[in-house]
Amino acid sequence: MRSCLAAAFLFVGYAANANACSSEQGPFLQEIARTTKSCAHPLCGQIYATAKPFAEDPKEPCPDDEWQRLKSAASAALASGGVLILGEAHDNATHHLLQAAAVTEFARPSPPNVTAIVFEQLRDDQQAGIDKVIAQQQSGRSVTVADVKQLVDWQKAKWPDLYDPLFEAVISAKRPFYAGDVSRAEIMKAAKGGEGALSADDSKRLVLDVPLGAKFDAASIKEIEDAHCGALPQEAFAGMAFAQRYRDAHLADAVLKAVQQNGSAILIAGTGHARTDRAVPWYIRERAAHKKVVSVMFIEVDNDRTDPHAYVPLDPDGEPAADFVVFTQPAERGDPCEKMRKK
Repeated sequence: MRSCLAAAFLFVGYAANANACSSEQGPFLQEIARTTKSCAHPLCGQIYATAKPFAEDPKEPCPDDEWQRLKSAASAALASGGVLILGEAHDNATHHLLQAAAVTEFARPSPPNVTAIVFEQLRDDQQAGIDKVIAQQQSGRSVTVADVKQLVDWQKAKWPDLYDPLFEAVISAKRPFYAGDVSRAEIMKAAKGGEGALSADDSKRLVLDVPLGAKFDAASIKEIEDAHCGALPQEAFAGMAFAQRYRDAHLADAVLKAVQQNGSAILIAGTGHARTDRAVPWYIRERAAHKKVVSVMFIEVDNDRTDPHAYVPLDPDGEPAADFVVFTQPAERGDPCEKMRKK
């Protein structure tokens, strides 16, 4: 399987300071070079493409240039009213710096196609605060990151306090932004009640009535079990897997609304939500098959692994579940399982 996969990928050892095909160094490449220059791992700063060119664009200007492939795919998706998904490790500051650079690089500025930004980290019950921020901007008043965080009550969100660069990029670019997630109460309700927690109308609207399939359900449950270090009872997994589906479906719904209202959208979310096989892209395809969706995952390197193939998330059939991977240094963190097992 490894040799077959290797034939499916393109990896040319791209580095920000060694790019034969492209001469420009925009915000994204500059940030890659800046944030990974102290990382000694051979994959740090590399871009790895698994995506095939869009069918209507059979000729790529630089087929062996990973950056140009990413740039071409992201630009084509947003220009056509599609979606760019930027998947992160929530506690990795480098990922947020790179996401901010991508917003600056790719977000389209002009009507009728303005790129809106949708945040997993903001919930439905924070949208009123977001609307106040946007109203202040539209009235000509200056808005700061501190204003945004105060108006959306960020301190109660319990997210790592690393998102300032992203908020700064959105404010500076004057792009509309939206809450992508449901409230914690809704998530808990879905985890406890499963499919019965939603009305039939909501389930149909979000296409949660369409099954993922047994292989994908099993993969979702295994992912939840691994993420919780075996510290949860087996009977909790099915409900938690449905809650994850509900969040993916709701994020897709928020993205599609943002596209309808503005023209295109960038989603900021964890890598689990960026999976092309069963997460947000799946729900977008089910509801709007004509939309181009590009998934870029920021993935941390591991000192014991130098084969780029080993990092790419795969679906149950062994196919890539991300279009592009950008390798970064890992965040400093303790063992999350140790904390869970003490609860």
